[in-house]
Amino acid sequence: MSATYSSTATGSYTVTDIGIVVRQFTTDLKMIASSTRAMTEKEASEYGADVELLAAKSYLKAVDITQMFGGKEVRAVKYHVDQNTGALKSSRPGGVRWPELLGSSIRIVMSHTDSFNEAALQSLRGRLNISWGFTSIDTSHSSLTSSGGRDYASNGWGLRREDWS
Repeated sequence: MSATYSSTATGSYTVTDIGIVVRQFTTDLKMIASSTRAMTEKEASEYGADVELLAAKSYLKAVDITQMFGGKEVRAVKYHVDQNTGALKSSRPGGVRWPELLGSSIRIVMSHTDSFNEAALQSLRGRLNISWGFTSIDTSHSSLTSSGGRDYASNGWGLRREDWS
């Protein structure tokens, strides 16, 4: 399957570009899984595959990953989709070796575009690894402090990562 998307400002990207960028995202998620031991690397790969599918369908707006411990946020990263990456310089994955806290968990919340609805979700059932649902969880991370970020990009598609600790 091949698809091309265009942006009037900087150029175009393909689903291959999305895959390149999502592999960097998945590498970050595997590092989080490995360091916290709150998720397996296999689960991280499954989340990464779902992110790639939703991004390729133009349904993805952002992905928020938060380490929770005792009902409180410990660390977080949020990846914002950027379809006009002329200003983004791609970084290497990393900087997400989070603490191993016995009993902590990883919460992953995807924000979607307006074109994603219950019918779109149902059409993807059987292709998604994770049983996704709709939520109104606050991902503003008001209890944490912003601590930098990284950018991942390929041609006209990218993810801008914001970090909190």
